[in-house]
Amino acid sequence: MNFLRLYCLRHGETVDSANYIFNGWRDVELTSEGRRQLDEAASALKGLKIDAVYSSDLQRAVYGGEALAKTANLELIIEPEFREVNFGLCEGLRFREIKERFPDLADDIVRPDGGEFLFPEGEGAQVFRARIEKALDAVRRRHPTGVVAVVSHAGVGRAILANALNLTNTEMWTLTQDFACLNVIDFHQDGGIRVKLMNGYLGPKGYHQEGPGFDRLAENVL
Repeated sequence: MNFLRLYCLRHGETVDSANYIFNGWRDVELTSEGRRQLDEAASALKGLKIDAVYSSDLQRAVYGGEALAKTANLELIIEPEFREVNFGLCEGLRFREIKERFPDLADDIVRPDGGEFLFPEGEGAQVFRARIEKALDAVRRRHPTGVVAVVSHAGVGRAILANALNLTNTEMWTLTQDFACLNVIDFHQDGGIRVKLMNGYLGPKGYHQEGPGFDRLAENVL
């Protein structure tokens, strides 16, 4: 293999996800369903040759990273730079609460061209994307070829895909990243990038509907 294949896996369902809380750097727990989702994803990928497994340092990502590393007989590498967006003063808030406290920011979030907004005392899209790109570049230098998995967050998946596809910040926020979804991206030595899968689900029970399952994905993507 003369390229690096990246498996980018999002964490599973979190305890307050039904309330649509802005969880960035808050270290929230997974639900039992969220743990099941990640266990199924790790089980589905068992048997594939994976050279390294990374995760952010937040527990919702660490759980999936440890599950995947165990199936690959590897030690999990914790990389805090793969954390979600830092929502700053908006951490732990619902959107309606953000609208009450920061009405201008709330308007920017829902505007079609609102991709450049900055979360107060947190990050904006440019800073966030630069952080993720720097972390991924470090991984690519350590592993120019082979297979690497990164277990992280919705925003991280969006940033990696947006950088791979040359999307604007506005377009980045439109990418769907469901719980325990998988993105597969190939980084070739000549600079070429191929996105093989976006927002895929490995388990028999999908997020909104039944997923294709591992066998079909393996045949066509993995």
